[in-house]
Amino acid sequence: MLSAMVGSLSNRIERNEALAKELSEQLQILSANHARLNMEGESTDRVRLLGFMQDWVTNIRRVIEKVDGLQRNLRSVEQEVREMRIRVNELSVPRRQTVAGPETPVGVVTETTLARLSPTESEVLQLLAEGAKAAPEIGRLITKSREHTARLMKALFEQGFVERETNRQPYVYRLNDKVKEVLSRTAHQEATATGQ
Repeated sequence: MLSAMVGSLSNRIERNEALAKELSEQLQILSANHARLNMEGESTDRVRLLGFMQDWVTNIRRVIEKVDGLQRNLRSVEQEVREMRIRVNELSVPRRQTVAGPETPVGVVTETTLARLSPTESEVLQLLAEGAKAAPEIGRLITKSREHTARLMKALFEQGFVERETNRQPYVYRLNDKVKEVLSRTAHQEATATGQ
């Protein structure tokens, strides 16, 4: 893509050089006409002088049109160079993944790590506390899309909150023993607190 843009710019630069050469030639013609007028001096009749002046005005108009075209081409080339620089800068900067919040360390399950989970993640863990479930069933129960559920379950699996059976499709997820223990302890503490 970059080579195509450079090729395009090269073509435009060549066209601009050709326009500049043509402008130079027009200026030489004007200078020659002006010198001829000076040499002929006062002996030239007015009709001939008027013809030269009309030619001169026509040539000046052509020069102005060509200069305007050259300026437009240069502006276009400058814009393309700016866009190319921006694109090169974008390509040279490594992309960073944004993290919504502090990640839960893999395999560490405490009340604190469970408290850092999103409401949806907590809801999934509560559903799995009732028993193992397949990914489509989890998605229906939490009313999320298949893609959202897949990302959510992958994250919970990678963080060590759930285990999955990979020997069949769709994957079946269950809580790991550490999470079961922490959830039951938390439920017991909440029951004790509401009982007092």
